[in-house]
Amino acid sequence: MLISGDARHPLYQKLIAAAPTAVAPEKSGFYERMVSKGRTPLYPDDILWNFEKFLVGRDGQVVQRFSPDMTPEDPIVMESIKIALAK
Repeated sequence: MLISGDARHPLYQKLIAAAPTAVAPEKSGFYERMVSKGRTPLYPDDILWNFEKFLVGRDGQVVQRFSPDMTPEDPIVMESIKIALAK
């Protein structure tokens, strides 16, 4: 299943369209490290690396997108989950 580029899977087309940019930790530098290793994404909204996360609400709508270097335990992720569960 392709998740980035011109032939991305329809599931990822919808997820990315709903959340084109990922929330990242402050001063993460993850994108810059990927670029320095020759892993520049084809498109700005492409999934950058494994473990990029999408939070989907009970209604099936994308609530938020999180960068690969943001852990599930990050307070921002936890707060987003708490808010989504309260709806």
